[in-house]
Amino acid sequence: MKLDEYAVVRSGLVLSRKESKEPTDFRYDLLTLRALPPEGVIETGELETFYAKEPLNSEYLTRNGDLIIRLTMPYTAVLITKNEENIVVSSNFAIIRCRANSTLLPEYLFWYLNTPRSKQRIYESTTGNMLCAVKPRYFADMEIEVPSSERQLKTAALDRLGRREARLLRRLADEKEKYIRLVTESMQHQSKEILK
Repeated sequence: MKLDEYAVVRSGLVLSRKESKEPTDFRYDLLTLRALPPEGVIETGELETFYAKEPLNSEYLTRNGDLIIRLTMPYTAVLITKNEENIVVSSNFAIIRCRANSTLLPEYLFWYLNTPRSKQRIYESTTGNMLCAVKPRYFADMEIEVPSSERQLKTAALDRLGRREARLLRRLADEKEKYIRLVTESMQHQSKEILK
């Protein structure tokens, strides 16, 4: 079945249509490409400030359970949590909202869209396109098999665990690198003191 049978897929906001040149009361956090790294988490420190001419339609603001996917390589998808609600989504992204009565779980779709196989299929659909950009319609027309809710939950839980472990390992590697640098700098400093 096609994804649009399970979810509503739309593009983000064309910012120039609603952007104010001066600060206004309609201030929002704005999702940028820099704020969505390949790991599939929003880097909140990289969000920009967006001033609108008027209140924005809620369909362009993130909601808990939304999937936001880059329309350019590396086609990273992110699953929005309660902590990431009400962020403006620009036209660099597609917004995917599972329908209320859908059997497709957002957590499972997050895993599915970030698999190498899905990303390869997306890339192949952009051949001949210099920017390797994909249109939101591609996702609406994407064929997807939806397993049982139990299987979706297990897949999503395993994916969450794997991502958490990968983050911890990256953090450990960063800390180890800092430690080694400090020790070697200290050793070098001690060597200079001895030579004096």
